[in-house]
Amino acid sequence: MDAQQHKQQIQTAFDTVAEGYDHPSLPFFPQTAQRMWQHLSPPPNARCLDVATGTGMMALEAARQLPAGSVVGVDLSDGMLRQARAKAQAQHLHNATFRQMDVDDLDFSQDHFDIATCSFGLFFMDDMEGAMRRIARTVKPGGKIAISSFTETAFSPFTQAFLSLYEDFGKEAPPLSWQRLAQVGVIENIYRAAGLTDLVFYHEPLGYALQSEQQWWDVVWNAGFRGLLNQLSDSERERFKAQHLKTVRALCREGKNWLDTGVIIAIGKKQHLKVE
Repeated sequence: MDAQQHKQQIQTAFDTVAEGYDHPSLPFFPQTAQRMWQHLSPPPNARCLDVATGTGMMALEAARQLPAGSVVGVDLSDGMLRQARAKAQAQHLHNATFRQMDVDDLDFSQDHFDIATCSFGLFFMDDMEGAMRRIARTVKPGGKIAISSFTETAFSPFTQAFLSLYEDFGKEAPPLSWQRLAQVGVIENIYRAAGLTDLVFYHEPLGYALQSEQQWWDVVWNAGFRGLLNQLSDSERERFKAQHLKTVRALCREGKNWLDTGVIIAIGKKQHLKVE
């Protein structure tokens, strides 16, 4: 699969899940947005770029905290952006705008923003170092760039049960996207390659106890795993769901019902230009 096909696949997948992406069984998205913004603590007049904004969790949190500032959220998925715009309107956040845009073609002038964020988005990009360089280009010297990703143990053991059964159904289980960005050393290399310094990491031990196997299915159905499920026929999907939830139910009965949604937040700073 070439880069353009991969982008189209991601766009289609997120268009599909857009309406359910704010489901209450996915609280880790707003929780991470709140914590990331607390760690950034910018002045109230800052200008912020939010890349891979999705339904605007991070962008709208920023807009609430920047009464004299502004936020631009960009994403490949028009379906996700429609949700973000609707939420901004409902919350009367007039300092947030949303544009459909590829990170490879960021249409902003150099040194335009005070802050850039990319929450749970960088690991979907084929060239993470290149994407970070393009994001950093839009930020002023001294400005901050923040990203988030899940930890290596996030969603375990439920994802392993899901993928194992998926293979039993004769399908190829792809690597988990966030695992590309689950190690501090990898993130450090990406930041350094983009000329970013003063890197700080925050480990957020998020998670909650599943009340039922259906709650896990809500996570699966309303996020990235939906793309895999859509590769099954309707009858296969019903059989898969029944078998998978039987396994999840057994895990919950054994007391293994904690859904680990641990997050890594990384914040770095763009270097000031040296004056000779």
